[in-house]
Amino acid sequence: MRIKAPMIFMSIFVVLASVGTAEAQQCGPGCPACSGKSVGDLLPPRTLFFSGMYIPRGEEERAVFNLRYGLFSWLDAGVGYAVAVEDGEDEIIWSLRVEPIAQDLDGWRPAFILGTGSVQVGGSDQSAFVQLVKTLEIVEGRFGITGAGGYATDIPDFEENWILGTFSMTFYDRVSPFYTYDGINSHIGLSLFPVEWLILSGYYLEMEEPAVSVGLQWGFGEEGEE
Repeated sequence: MRIKAPMIFMSIFVVLASVGTAEAQQCGPGCPACSGKSVGDLLPPRTLFFSGMYIPRGEEERAVFNLRYGLFSWLDAGVGYAVAVEDGEDEIIWSLRVEPIAQDLDGWRPAFILGTGSVQVGGSDQSAFVQLVKTLEIVEGRFGITGAGGYATDIPDFEENWILGTFSMTFYDRVSPFYTYDGINSHIGLSLFPVEWLILSGYYLEMEEPAVSVGLQWGFGEEGEE
C-alpha cells in the first residue's frame, strides 16, 4: 500500500495576492496546526489516520490531536482536539472533505475537493473551501511533486476570504520537504516515511515556531479490496 495520508501530499502554491482577515483570527483555515483540515488526496475507504502534534513554544495551542477516516473513495472526515496553553481553552476541531472529481494520475486532470474545516486560533469559526490538487510522478519511485491551491471563506457569514496553497516534493517515497500557505501565514516542514504506516514530521510554523508530529495509518479495507 502506498501511503496517501494527507500529510504526505502537503505541497507549495505560489501566492500572488494576500487577502483581508478578521482581527480575531491569527492563522488561516489551512493552518497545519489548528484547522484539522487536511491537504492533498482523500484517505482511501476504510482507512484510519491518527496524528499528534506537539508545539513546545506555541502561543495558542501546546498540542493538537487529529483522527481522520476514509468513509468512501469520495468522502473523508476528521475530528481533533486542540490542547491550549495555560491561559487558553481547549477546543474541538473538525473537518469534512468531498471529492466530486478525482485526479487523473496518468494525465493532467487535478482533483477537485470541497470541504469545511475549523479556523481555530483566535476564535472557533468554521470555514468552507475549494481546492485543486495534482500529483506528478517525475521519476517513478524516485521523485514526485504535488501542488494544491484553493480558496476559503468563513461560514455562515462569508465575510472573509483566503487564498490557500501548498507544495511538496517526495524522494524515493521516503522523504518529503513541504511548504504551505494557510491564507495568512507560511509554514515549512519535512516529513519522513520510514514504513508504510508511520509518518514523522518536523514543522516551522508561521516561520517562527518549531513543532513535531507523528502520524499513524491503518488500512482496514486493503486486504478485502486486493
